[in-house]
Amino acid sequence: MNFERAKSIILIILVGTSIFLTWSIWTYEPEYDPFEQSSEFIKIKSDVQIVSDVIKPVSILFHGNGQHFLTSNSAEMNEMEKEFSQWRFRGLKEVSVKRLQRKFDDFVHEDGSIEIEFSDDIPITLYKTVLNITDKEVPEFSFDRIIIKQKDISGNESAVYFVSYDQERIYQGMVDSKKLRNFMDSFYRDSYDKHPEYTAETINGKRTLFVPENPVEINRLEYYIDYLDIGNLKNALFNYPKFVRQEPVSVGEEYTDGTRLMTVNKENYLISYINPAQKRKLFDSSSDLLQKSIDFINDHAGWEDNNYRFAYMSENEQRVVFRLFVNGYPAFNDYGMTEIEQIWGKEEIYSYDRPYFSLDSVLPSEGAAVTLASGKEVLEQLKSKDNIDFKSVEDISIGYRLNKSLDSKLVTLVTLDPTWYYRVGDKWFVVPFEEGGDQSGLE
Repeated sequence: MNFERAKSIILIILVGTSIFLTWSIWTYEPEYDPFEQSSEFIKIKSDVQIVSDVIKPVSILFHGNGQHFLTSNSAEMNEMEKEFSQWRFRGLKEVSVKRLQRKFDDFVHEDGSIEIEFSDDIPITLYKTVLNITDKEVPEFSFDRIIIKQKDISGNESAVYFVSYDQERIYQGMVDSKKLRNFMDSFYRDSYDKHPEYTAETINGKRTLFVPENPVEINRLEYYIDYLDIGNLKNALFNYPKFVRQEPVSVGEEYTDGTRLMTVNKENYLISYINPAQKRKLFDSSSDLLQKSIDFINDHAGWEDNNYRFAYMSENEQRVVFRLFVNGYPAFNDYGMTEIEQIWGKEEIYSYDRPYFSLDSVLPSEGAAVTLASGKEVLEQLKSKDNIDFKSVEDISIGYRLNKSLDSKLVTLVTLDPTWYYRVGDKWFVVPFEEGGDQSGLE
């Protein structure tokens, strides 16, 4: 091989090598650390809840002999839920009020019945995971109360009713009559002796609310609090936490990857996350929306404790709210310290707002009992206020008003003060017993 030919071969090799290296540089895509991209990293499971843990009755009404009795006792509601979750339901179908030959409100609150109430309409396609429904196909409907009627129990099987109060729709499922008789014997028969009496108030001729006849004594509570790990939540919400920037702001801290933003409010122990790139998308069903919301909290730092319950859902807004409950009563706060709220986008969560603390241990306190006004006094107050449209009131309830404070050792506490609330739409307000009383909306 002569010298010129050798130079040509070497030149060809060098040119080829140059082309290969150039192509490699242009097409090179760096690989991130597999730990950052793994699903286990993005999902942080803690205090995982299932449907039956989160969707709970908020009260139970007993109607009989023209009187009404109510309980919000968690232990009794859990016992009752355990009972009806073991029944076998079949033949679920819609029944019209006309066929029942009575007005809708009269049917719902009829003498001789138990009325199990929930915070908002629940899709049966989701709640059937709690119930034992034998039908292969279940009609799609939502309900906010389950009703068992003493007079309808006969024969081998009897009807149990699922009612949507706002939609005025009634569905029924058939259950073994023996199970229902045992249920009524266990819970209905002694309701007069065990529970306080309530009075009925019809609003705008359509909706009936029930409030206690007498003043109510309920304990004021104080809790030490525990904190959620902010780093865990950041790691759960951002796909590549290594590249998230942290900056101080007036209320606490902000974390961003250039698109998503998580704000930590250290004054009120709140986290607000938003992903503006996510556009709204309507889910195929309310069942999908609610299930996805429960799963999201399970996978993104959890519930912190087991006191949160489903409170409200809006399909149009793609919004789901879970609320803190203590001893069977809902808790409220002006800043959102008692709510976990989600709004969903097309592929991911659009916004996620929640507290990053949990109730740790309750403080022993003497003389903590508070006596609240009777329900009749509450009704009089609401009717007397010019700035309240009494006909728009949809619910009246005792709740806890949560506020933070410091003890003598400068340890943060939260106090839960028993308070009367009323609801218009999805917003709760403090009942104003004094001039200039608090009228701020609590979602």
